[in-house]
Amino acid sequence: MFKNILVPLTGFENDAKALEAAFVTGWPFDAVIEALHVQPEPIEIVMAAALRQFGSKMGNRELIHALEKEAASRTHLAKTAFDEFFKRHLSAHAFASAASGVTASWRCEEGHPVEDTLSAARFSDLLVLGRAPEHGQFALDSVANILVGCGRPVLLVPNAETGPIGHTIAIAWKEKAEAARAVTAAMPFLVRAKKVVVLSANEEGSDPAPSRESAERLRSHLARHGMTVEAHGLTAHPQSVPHALLHKAKELGADLVVAGAYSHSRVRELVFGGFTRAVLQACDLPLMLLH
Repeated sequence: MFKNILVPLTGFENDAKALEAAFVTGWPFDAVIEALHVQPEPIEIVMAAALRQFGSKMGNRELIHALEKEAASRTHLAKTAFDEFFKRHLSAHAFASAASGVTASWRCEEGHPVEDTLSAARFSDLLVLGRAPEHGQFALDSVANILVGCGRPVLLVPNAETGPIGHTIAIAWKEKAEAARAVTAAMPFLVRAKKVVVLSANEEGSDPAPSRESAERLRSHLARHGMTVEAHGLTAHPQSVPHALLHKAKELGADLVVAGAYSHSRVRELVFGGFTRAVLQACDLPLMLLH
């Protein structure tokens, strides 16, 4: 069960969407939501100023001051998003009308945003992230490092408005360890879903039979848990497999996509493989990933 949900807040507009998604997903479990904002510590700001100075007309001191001001503004915006969320769902008035067992807390600290988030995630059941702008703290490669390092499922919330999450769940299935782990991690969602659809595509040829057979085997496995499950084998060119899977998921009315996160090493960092990066870039549904 998802009893402890971590929501990293960055001070961008998607903080509100991430908190809403955490509330919706945590509701059935009477979850505790921890909203965490990590403000860059002074050394991080100095290092960022040094990197940006080559493309800036400001002097180093001015740049540091500007970055400090921006960090303070992001902290204020993150706290405002949390306060508005709390007032909307968890105040005494909201409890009187909704009687939810969900609780939430705010924590702000100085440190390294990605590393501290990664550490905190290890003590949570689920990490909920709003999609960050490319210049934000949690751009794609940072998400890759969090996914690989935290060992917990990550729910990425799209920019679009979302309604209920988990009524119809699509599984982007590959016979890989990452996908199998993602299915196991998603079981608290899957057993509550009205319908689960298993989607698999043959990336190595045009014949859909192998992918259909694999999807059917997973369908049979999940059906033993009492789920209502469909299996679909798709035909797609290897480069268009992610788009084909997502198109089918939307066609079938999915409100959540579950997938394994595939990565590879590049010198000293971890980056997404082509399939995962394409899914992240194209998916406008809530997306649950596990490495």
